Amino acid sequence: MRSIWPKDERKDLYKDLQRRISQKIILEGPKTLLKILLALDVSYRKGFAYVSAVQWHIERACAIRIYLLRMRWSMPYISGMFFIRELPPIVKIVRTFSINFDLLLLNAAGIAHREGIGLASHAGLYFKKTSVGITERVPYGYYREPSLKRGSFSPLYNKRKEIIGYVYRTQDYVKPIFITPGHLIDAKNAFYIMQKLPYFSRFPEPLRLADIYSKKEFEKEIKEGCS
Repeated sequence: MRSIWPKDERKDLYKDLQRRISQKIILEGPKTLLKILLALDVSYRKGFAYVSAVQWHIERACAIRIYLLRMRWSMPYISGMFFIRELPPIVKIVRTFSINFDLLLLNAAGIAHREGIGLASHAGLYFKKTSVGITERVPYGYYREPSLKRGSFSPLYNKRKEIIGYVYRTQDYVKPIFITPGHLIDAKNAFYIMQKLPYFSRFPEPLRLADIYSKKEFEKEIKEGCS
């Protein structure tokens, strides 16, 4: 069976492609009111990708609908090239259910990436929508550890000492999360909007729900109590 893992020269081509695409990222805004957030997560089992999408009303702080989809998809993780594996299932679920949203939220890096463009930025560019990435570990950059108290934060910097995101502690004495803009939003506004979301655990509730539902098996649409 022929391997789909990129050889060294192919990895270099992907890196060059990422650098060129990163020039299209817009780190301004948002220029429109963001009402509906879409949080997505993907899990993999036995040659299938299980994708969940949680449509979330930002002001009312509740889930509108939850979408689940299973597709045959097997792609290994390639360091620094997460978009190769994750973007196709994300595109599939949004297209299949024609999901409406203003802001895309992913458990992935935005511009805090070695090539300046992580999955959250790729997805934002693809859909031409505002996007934000949240990770549990620092994807790239330098920062000062924030206070151990809930709500404390500190800037995340690149090598040029530019702010590329924020380190945010969402629970007392719990490891912080890393919030980075993806596309059509700046770092300050990305952090501000993420602060408005409810946190019953380390991650914001829409992303926590997306993680839970990506472990489920069936393809369907679930209507929640918020509209």
